Amino acid sequence: MQNDEVVIQSYLKVTSERKKRRNPARWDKWQSITGVVLAIFILFHMCFTSSILFGEDAFNAVVAFSEGSFIFGGHGIPWITTIVVAVIGIFFVAHAFLAMRKFPANFQQLMIFKTHKNLMKHCDTTLWWVQFITGFILFFMGSAHLFTILFASTNINAITSATRFVQGNLAEFYLFLLVVMVLHASVGLYRVIIKWVPLEAPTTAQSNIKRRNVKIAVFTIFIVLGVIAFIADFTWIALGKSL
Repeated sequence: MQNDEVVIQSYLKVTSERKKRRNPARWDKWQSITGVVLAIFILFHMCFTSSILFGEDAFNAVVAFSEGSFIFGGHGIPWITTIVVAVIGIFFVAHAFLAMRKFPANFQQLMIFKTHKNLMKHCDTTLWWVQFITGFILFFMGSAHLFTILFASTNINAITSATRFVQGNLAEFYLFLLVVMVLHASVGLYRVIIKWVPLEAPTTAQSNIKRRNVKIAVFTIFIVLGVIAFIADFTWIALGKSL
């Protein structure tokens, strides 16, 4: 009987007391929280990697600062980076599994959504499709990147990073990862703001203007930092080739 109730609840999304199940709302909340944490981390990460534009010493100084050099007498502690990467990895995996709940479960659902998207031609619906595609790609590329950095986290500096770009034949990988990451994070952060931040207005037109302003602000920040990080990647490549 207990199992039958669980099955019925999973189909109807209500409890035996005819109350709405709260788990989907909780999962949505945690998906949003983990997504916001990752989006903010990506913004800082792009600034972090772009410091190479000011030279090797600038990047190494940023690495030392992130490892707590301002606390430990001018010398960073590399294992701090390891902990940060491990924590971000946990958020990444949690976010991925929470987001997978909303992926099309089979080919039929996928085709239904594509038809729905093509018929509506609605911007936010199209953005969800972009988020779905980039999220699927990031699950593999992001996992590979985090795994690589986790085992190299105690030896991060300008030379080793540039070497990884060129000798590891990862230049194209990082360039593509950056584009996908910026697209996914910008769309995701915009959708989280629209979902959780009250943007009501007296009229529909005013509400749409608020939504548009949020969209412009979020995408402008990510695109500007993304372009800078993209240029910085070519600096990494040039540095790696010069070694």
